[in-house]
Amino acid sequence: MRVAMVLGAGSGIGRATALHLSARGFATVLTARTESALREVAEESGGRDVHVCPGDITSRAFRAQLVDDAQRRFGRIDVLVNNAPGPPPGSFDSVDAGDVTSAMERKLVPYLDLIKSVAPVMARNEFGRIVNIVGNIGREPASGMFLSGLVNAAVANAGKYLASQYARHNVTVNCVHPGTIRTPRYDRAVEHLSATAGTSRSTAEELLKRAIPMARPGRAEEVAALIGFLASEEASYLTGQQISVDGGQLTCV
Repeated sequence: MRVAMVLGAGSGIGRATALHLSARGFATVLTARTESALREVAEESGGRDVHVCPGDITSRAFRAQLVDDAQRRFGRIDVLVNNAPGPPPGSFDSVDAGDVTSAMERKLVPYLDLIKSVAPVMARNEFGRIVNIVGNIGREPASGMFLSGLVNAAVANAGKYLASQYARHNVTVNCVHPGTIRTPRYDRAVEHLSATAGTSRSTAEELLKRAIPMARPGRAEEVAALIGFLASEEASYLTGQQISVDGGQLTCV
């Protein structure tokens, strides 16, 4: 049985991914800040080989505990789905050096620290799948999202480097870039746009949809389906890639 560790598994893309992998026979290690949300996901997945480990992924001590708990319970980690929220919106003029450090510690540092812990285990087993949930802003900057673009670009660059390092051990490293996906984060983005543009929520949603060729936000399950493929045996020759799930929204490639 393959074992998958999923960050941010209490809601949104992380939740959909946890359920998707569990339905396909993976044992899962689920983490997020809210234990009750994780318990709900575990119950929905049928409780089959699910280990819930709530905590703050920005804590180095917690990350070490998370990996140790997973290995004690299952003896291996085959898949790591790095999924953490990015920094708050802000322009270049509004941020300082401390903000940059904080932004990196929210996402980049946890991703790299967990990869450093699990990739050697995967390499010894000659199998591993690392999927970093990143975001299109790392590929194409967006107004008012300076820090998110900075962090996401760093994650993507690191992923490409690590893909080359671990390829000979059948360990793949890929980045998934969700576009506008209907999750709690989407709801916050609509509220932010509504407030800053002085429009109604429905108008703000229409503005977001206009930028998407498919004219709708995506579903978390659509992102989870790609992650499930990248975690599978069938994706053995796919590594070092940046894949957007965005309804055609990204204009640069």
